Amino acid sequence: MQAQFIFRHMESSDALRNYAEERLSKIGRYFADPLKISCTLGVEKFSHVAQFDITLRNGLQLHSSETTESMYSSIDMALAKMERQVRRYKDRMRDHKPHKGRVNRVRQAVFSPESFAAFEPEAVAPPPPTPAPTEPKPAPEARPKVVRSREFRAERLSVDQAAMQMDLLHKAFYVFTNADTGDINVIYRLDTGEYGLLETQGHVDDDA
Repeated sequence: MQAQFIFRHMESSDALRNYAEERLSKIGRYFADPLKISCTLGVEKFSHVAQFDITLRNGLQLHSSETTESMYSSIDMALAKMERQVRRYKDRMRDHKPHKGRVNRVRQAVFSPESFAAFEPEAVAPPPPTPAPTEPKPAPEARPKVVRSREFRAERLSVDQAAMQMDLLHKAFYVFTNADTGDINVIYRLDTGEYGLLETQGHVDDDA
């Protein structure tokens, strides 16, 4: 098993690399095929962050990260959390096969919070008297500031496969292409522990 390591704001460490690889070998025993593993270890102020991303040969992805005051502790907790998910879904993960067909692409944008403050009305003093009316100039269109954006594949999955993939990535929601309809769907987790599903129909009906 080979893993790619990235060290951020810290020196590369063979001791940490060997420790993480030893823990990763426990997860590797669940799968016969080689795993594509990316490990990011970094320090942010006084916090030690360990992040692990694994891609299986059948396309399923696993993700886990933890932040503690010790890098060894972060590695232990992140991989323990990932192993619990693998044990939970191990049979379904082994039997998972990608669905054939069209896959939608989705663009995600992140906006700065200050951008939306510009849309709030401000108290202004009454305008002074104006001369004869002239042709008004259109006001420039205000748009939120995009901090970053990315485009990704909305993988073609059944609803239950999408729920599993969301759990394996430890996400609150997951965007996917519904294997039955071919439309973009969003599955998400409710505070009650139940799952919600947003379904699109790929078109907009005009009432006019």
